[in-house]
Amino acid sequence: MSDFQIKNFGDHRVLYIGEKQYTTVYSQKVIEKIIERKGVGRAPQYLTHRDERSRFLFPLFRYCAKEGLRDLRVLEVGCSSGHITEYLNQQPVVGEIYTYDVDPLFVEITRIKKEELRLEKVVSVDCFSNEQTRSLPYPDGFFDIIIVLAVVEHLPFENRYLYVDSYYKKLKKGGLIGFFDTPNRYFPIETHSIGLPFVHWLPPQIAYTYARLFRKAKGSFTSFTRTGNGWKNATYYECTPRTCMMDVEDISEDVGYGYHFFINDLRTVKAKITKPFFVMMRFLSQIMRVPTSFFLPSLELVFRKKHDYETGE
Repeated sequence: MSDFQIKNFGDHRVLYIGEKQYTTVYSQKVIEKIIERKGVGRAPQYLTHRDERSRFLFPLFRYCAKEGLRDLRVLEVGCSSGHITEYLNQQPVVGEIYTYDVDPLFVEITRIKKEELRLEKVVSVDCFSNEQTRSLPYPDGFFDIIIVLAVVEHLPFENRYLYVDSYYKKLKKGGLIGFFDTPNRYFPIETHSIGLPFVHWLPPQIAYTYARLFRKAKGSFTSFTRTGNGWKNATYYECTPRTCMMDVEDISEDVGYGYHFFINDLRTVKAKITKPFFVMMRFLSQIMRVPTSFFLPSLELVFRKKHDYETGE
């Protein structure tokens, strides 16, 4: 699909795709860059991502305000098109924002938004190589909050713990790190990209054959297994430090990512799940002392860094 038109109405723009139209405050330059990166068909969803995706962060910043936290230095892992960056800039408790991505075009879009939307709290929008993100070039213990939204499943499956551990090293003692909208590998249905039962539990070649059988795999085996596709999803364990000698505390339920979060906002769940299922999952989570999302399609987790044995803090 390539038939589109953008009209400028002063305080807003309208993207026309066929007979459909989409209104946005983003500039024509931003819209064109989004289309260049995601294509015409997927561009409209990136015009509304800030409002739709930021709901994952509501409980976290409500908790920060309740705790009286102020002037927080925040790291956003993977800025994408800058929609969460916009939301972070609006939060009263946030003082500084650092963000990055490995995708140069997404970084360019976010930098344009920083200037055009006057995102004054944004200190830097960096473009790092994949190698750099395994050892982030920020001082250790630098951030109060680290946001990891829909990222872990896209990290290289074999050594993603190196990336996650890098996040923890940059978090200060007492700081919070949140993993949100992270597809859960323990859930029997893959809800992120392929949508088939058990496919994310299979060896790559068998999974590829299975996905092709149901016309869910596009392209070659190499493209199917390419780093970034995310079909393997992620686990609770992969969101915790592996090589770092530190204590962390799971405060997901205390922050607000418990039973009521999922019941009140079923849009966070990408599968049709009934309320009795949630009741059963809540019961199991209480017995096993794990967060509610441990059993659900999407992990919503918040950890507090308690002690770093390597630094003595």
